[in-house]
Amino acid sequence: MGINGRGNKGWKPLQIGIREYLLCFDCEQLLNDKYEKPFLKQWSIPDRIAQDSAHSAVFDYPTFKLFHLSVLFRSSVSSLPTFREVNLGAHEERIRQMLLSADPGQNWEYPILAFAVLNGRGEVERRLISCPISARYEGHLAYGQIYGGAMWWISVSSHRNHIFRQAGLQPTGDIVMIAVPWNEIGVVQDASKVLRRASHKA
Repeated sequence: MGINGRGNKGWKPLQIGIREYLLCFDCEQLLNDKYEKPFLKQWSIPDRIAQDSAHSAVFDYPTFKLFHLSVLFRSSVSSLPTFREVNLGAHEERIRQMLLSADPGQNWEYPILAFAVLNGRGEVERRLISCPISARYEGHLAYGQIYGGAMWWISVSSHRNHIFRQAGLQPTGDIVMIAVPWNEIGVVQDASKVLRRASHKA
């Protein structure tokens, strides 16, 4: 469901998602084999988590972290308007090298925070994919995007973000996700406003 605010519905169905010729075949295969397949194999989240409660899980730290960095990297190099908020600047080359060398970096480099996303029935909403957004937290730039039933935040900063490092993905692979309803997430609220405006025009 691509939300664009146009027409009498404000959205159009996307049969195959958003596509762009971005990387060469070898690079796409590298990201797929080293990061996408391992993430798919290990990622799991319960169908239901009580609102505001915590869900703990343990994953393979290097592949799990680098998968999310690969998503962020591709958003930064994309020319599509969907990803216009992501501009990694000098961090783009650093993350590219990390992906090529399978190096997750230090635990304070690009720490990852996650929130499980609940729909109106209290279920973890796995179908939702949002465009990435940017925000600042205590002077640190962070990028957030919903996919896989969670809202993922990655801090991109030249100095250490202690909150993200302490509360996010740990070098042991441990991560704790707080469950939040989707109507409390800014990017979903923005999409709802666009749809409401479209329906009022119709």
